[in-house]
Amino acid sequence: MLSFILILFSCYFLEAQPTENEDPTANYKFRTGEHLDFKLSYGWFTVGKASLDIDDNFHSYKNEDCYKVEIKGETAGFLGVFTHVDDRWGAYVKKKDLLPIHAYRNIEEGKYVREERTYFDHAQGKVEVMRYDPRKEKRNPKRMYDIKGDVYDLMSSYLFLRNVEFEKYRKGDTIRIKTFYEDELYNFELVFNGKEEIDSKVGLLQAYKVNFLVPPSDIFPNEQGIVAWISADTNHLPLRIEAEMFFGKAYCDLTGYRNIKYGPDYQ
Repeated sequence: MLSFILILFSCYFLEAQPTENEDPTANYKFRTGEHLDFKLSYGWFTVGKASLDIDDNFHSYKNEDCYKVEIKGETAGFLGVFTHVDDRWGAYVKKKDLLPIHAYRNIEEGKYVREERTYFDHAQGKVEVMRYDPRKEKRNPKRMYDIKGDVYDLMSSYLFLRNVEFEKYRKGDTIRIKTFYEDELYNFELVFNGKEEIDSKVGLLQAYKVNFLVPPSDIFPNEQGIVAWISADTNHLPLRIEAEMFFGKAYCDLTGYRNIKYGPDYQ
């Protein structure tokens, strides 16, 4: 379920790049220290919770000033009785253009444990992936992949979500982005479907509505069955994601936030 959230967020892109002497953070709709809380549910049942943090400080990584972004997810409610999930995803993302340098995943789902480290070399067009079980001394060999142009990981793509200028789009327009995930390069697409009012967990708000396009499958039977609502204000907060799946509808709802760039906390 946690990976489901991140994949959906990864289909957005940043339109305006700053000039060489301009501080890029001045136009970003997020800031360091931001914290978001989410509830994951199926029908009436809560099955998990997640939190997303942008670290309080910038980090120097390979001589680049970077945001450190991390999402944590775990089971909750009735699902926690049957299984245990404790996942952590993160990335170091360049402040100047929001391209990722290093991404990591620490996965603990029942008896399954995995750690993953991904390194992006945009100048050379390479991605290096290391994946292993931390309980074992033997490590799998690293894997190398070729990339072209601007390629993002899931966390850096999430930051792009916050900066899309939706008002420039017309209903029915398609937005695309290249994202590297699970050893593959994906050309994600979404369709912009205008603006509407949504009764979210953080209030009755105007929101941009977008459909995430996925090929029909046993898991997602409807090509446009995944819908996201993004707050139509200066923060562009991810309010809700609704997914029509083979077993019914699953939801991811924003339930609280603090230290956002514009406006007070909501707890």
